[in-house]
Amino acid sequence: MNITTFFSKSWNDGSGYGGDWSVRVNLHDSSEISRLPNGESSLYFYIAEEEGSQIRISRNDASGLAASGHRHDIGHWQIHISAENNTFFHYAGFRTGNMHNITQLVQNSLIVQERKLQLPDTYEKSSNIVVFQVLGRNHLQLDVTFLAGVDEKKFSVQSRLERLSGIRLDETLKVQEQSFDKRFENAYKLDNKELSSFGATNAVEIGKAALSNLLGGISYFYGQSLISIPSKEQKHHRESFWKYWPAALYSAVPCRSFFPRGFLWDEGFHQIIISRWDRNLTYDIVGHWLDLLNVDGWIPREQILGEEARVRVPDEYILQHTDNANPPTLFLPLHGLKTCYLYCDFFLCPAADIALASLESGKENNAERAFLEKTFPRLQAWFGWFNRTQAGTFPGTYYWHGRSITDKELNAKSLSSGLDDYPRASHPSADERHVDLRCWMALAAKSMVMIAKIIGAPHEEYEAMSQVLSDFDVLNQLHYDRKRGRYYDYGNHTEKVKLEWDNFFDPRTGQVQQVLRRVVSGRPKLQLVPQFGYVSLFPFIVKLIPADSQILEAHLNLIQSEKLLWTSYGLRSLATTSSIYNRRNTEHDAPYWRGPVWINMNYLVLSSLHYYSQEPGPYKDAAASVYKQLRANLISNVARRYNEVGYIFEQYDHTKEGEGKGARPFTGWSSLILLIMAEQYQR
Repeated sequence: MNITTFFSKSWNDGSGYGGDWSVRVNLHDSSEISRLPNGESSLYFYIAEEEGSQIRISRNDASGLAASGHRHDIGHWQIHISAENNTFFHYAGFRTGNMHNITQLVQNSLIVQERKLQLPDTYEKSSNIVVFQVLGRNHLQLDVTFLAGVDEKKFSVQSRLERLSGIRLDETLKVQEQSFDKRFENAYKLDNKELSSFGATNAVEIGKAALSNLLGGISYFYGQSLISIPSKEQKHHRESFWKYWPAALYSAVPCRSFFPRGFLWDEGFHQIIISRWDRNLTYDIVGHWLDLLNVDGWIPREQILGEEARVRVPDEYILQHTDNANPPTLFLPLHGLKTCYLYCDFFLCPAADIALASLESGKENNAERAFLEKTFPRLQAWFGWFNRTQAGTFPGTYYWHGRSITDKELNAKSLSSGLDDYPRASHPSADERHVDLRCWMALAAKSMVMIAKIIGAPHEEYEAMSQVLSDFDVLNQLHYDRKRGRYYDYGNHTEKVKLEWDNFFDPRTGQVQQVLRRVVSGRPKLQLVPQFGYVSLFPFIVKLIPADSQILEAHLNLIQSEKLLWTSYGLRSLATTSSIYNRRNTEHDAPYWRGPVWINMNYLVLSSLHYYSQEPGPYKDAAASVYKQLRANLISNVARRYNEVGYIFEQYDHTKEGEGKGARPFTGWSSLILLIMAEQYQR
């Protein structure tokens, strides 16, 4: 079953706040439909009034009027639904104060109808939720038009409706599609790329699918996060959580079907793509995220706002912890702004007088400079919070807080790092040093210097910190294993850890049960943690390795090694030589960042390979060769899997010939395949 949606919006005389809009939904023929009873399929359109105001429904209205109501912000509104002649309509209206159980309400009403896929055509008094069902055979086309600020005495509802439905909508969508195609090519320039040799003969189609689904997932959320009360303060409270203030969030999402909410570190990757399409969108979205800073400078890493969002999330992930961070990826899209490029061009090439003149005058970049000026105080607070709360015991070191040992986990997760089950030190402690976090802080410090200089703010403090965190010798002293030639975390660690089945008597059932428990057979000690994978590549990713260093040559060799990370489908997340490679973390947790190929990390590696391939040095050609082959592998596999099933996936399984796995369609950071095809990378 293939569902295609189109959206058009307009502001007409009389339109209320937000304007009028129309959605066209096409449900296309497929083998699945023919297996449905009588070849019928159904589409359900939900309308919910969260403030509780009544939604009125209309029956047999010649104009297609289906529902109407009133809101204080947009005035009177109407929704019109039209469909082809071979369709049937049914409806149900509900009165409820809960927005999180609409699906259950609909399912319960269908069960009343003897399991027929038909709504009961009933309407509860003062319903604030209305669901319309459209049934048809083989093919469905549905137009849903919303009119805001309806006042029939002054303005023609019919003329506004005609602009957004039927033949006029056909014409509008055609013009918009042509405009989208032109704008897409101007932004990403795929027509100039030779991609057919990678099996991506339809690269433009794949790129448009990635971008349009990413943009289509941009959503507005409103509600309150639940914040875990620190253990030292819990004795003063009856509840185990506080409620964050009611907050709005405008954000893209990783996956509309499985992760329909905002994730902090995901959003930085999303905005690398979106900023090239519409920088105003990026300004708005980044601004919303930074507005979530509390007085200490902390941002909840996962935005689970309200009951409707919470019902989709396991209990263990709902509470946000004020000492837990998330990678500061919002700095990544800032480097894509024109003013930041001019800054980089000038300081990389001091003879670039034109770049300097543009940087100083700012005539062409007033909007970007204004955005950076408004953003900078929030970035200062955020950066300061990282330095106060995530610092290690040794100067210049950092570690992800929030790890704790349980007897059921092979290795304590570091959800705050974004790399969830990626193996760290076997025994979490304050002595840990996480090389990826140190590199993120180096990137953030460099970004703070850049922004401060652009807007004319004091930068000396950030300059000093940037120099310390970019010091190659210090980095090597803290994290480099000279014997193995690799960068590692540091912590209290032993390799002698495994999961074993344990028998225990369960008093609830009166039976002997089995559970996987963690067994430690070796004494941990402070040492470098010999787990090679994405984390080990961060000094390379952040470009801290000098272009003439033999360590760079070693890393190019490590990246290419099929015994470690290299596959025909992209770089796997953990080396096959790792003791935890592809191993479950608990009885129920399959390996996540312990083998599968992830597009966002491969994009970062490609960005660095591209950089080193253009930097003067003895390994320039080698970097170019690795870059070319890795890019080809990624494009080839994503294109092949997309052409097979029509999806872009969360991860790709290197053990099953690059099959897509995990959530789908995952058009969050996996949409970076568009920039990989376009060869657009971060400076």
